[in-house]
Amino acid sequence: MSVEVGQVKLMKPLFIDGMFNREGKRIRAKYLKTISCGDDINYPLWIESGKPNKDYTKNLNDEYYLYIQVGEWIVITGYTEYDLETRSGYDFLNKELYGSFEERQKYFDENIYKGRTFEDYEPLVKQQIAKEESFIAEHGKDEQVQVMFLKKDIDNAISRYIDARDNNGKFADFVGAAFIGELEKCDELAQQLKVVRKQADAIKRAEQEEQHKKEADEQLRLEQIKIKETENTFVNGGTIKDGAVIVDIADKYGIDIPIRTRGWILNTLSECTISVDGSVNYRYWKRSKGATGSQKVYDILFSIRNILKETNLQTA
Repeated sequence: MSVEVGQVKLMKPLFIDGMFNREGKRIRAKYLKTISCGDDINYPLWIESGKPNKDYTKNLNDEYYLYIQVGEWIVITGYTEYDLETRSGYDFLNKELYGSFEERQKYFDENIYKGRTFEDYEPLVKQQIAKEESFIAEHGKDEQVQVMFLKKDIDNAISRYIDARDNNGKFADFVGAAFIGELEKCDELAQQLKVVRKQADAIKRAEQEEQHKKEADEQLRLEQIKIKETENTFVNGGTIKDGAVIVDIADKYGIDIPIRTRGWILNTLSECTISVDGSVNYRYWKRSKGATGSQKVYDILFSIRNILKETNLQTA
């Protein structure tokens, strides 16, 4: 397809709203340029025609995301022209000046920061960053640098697609499939993987629900044991250090607890001691100056003991 710079045509984006454009809908796109690396790699670049993609931009080259034309499709890169220059330049910088991103970090640690105070290394950092920015500005505009940067993303996408196609991989990458001309096969594979994922998700949900049920049943069992032990304490004497279980027992036997007293038991009661002969004492946390006890709490504790003793007599 022969086009001129700035020409607007109806083109098929690979994705619409993040989904594979199965219906082949078209958008108005403007041809920008073709970047190349030798005779074998050529990437025709397009941008959308109309309102810019970004509201907040670094410059005029940061308004539209670039698309690469692959046959009748255009594949979004996720980079603006500005992004492509800075990202490819930075990637090239790490490779050419340091060897890798990790080696760059090591260079700064060993050659700039090590053994120096902030006042000593600050000018050295600025000097090195200025050197890097100059390098990025120069080489980020190089078409070959840009092409090799984009190719790395494309190669990764192709690898992901082939892994799904041939090795039971989990991600049918449409970008990778587009670049080797297997979109139809990728679409079929994606539908199959979708079914597999749904089945796996259903199994996982069932397992989680079963686990939650087991945990809830175990929690209920422990709570019932605790209630039973506390009921025995009310009848036979002992010390109770859990206001919540006292409230649970009162609710179980229909003993009314006013809202304010309920909150006091839950939040302020420290422990209560019941003697064998039925006398009751309790201790509480003094949350504030002048805090006092509650006669109503005594009434509730006695009511619980009495109803439990009656229940025990009836079942004896």
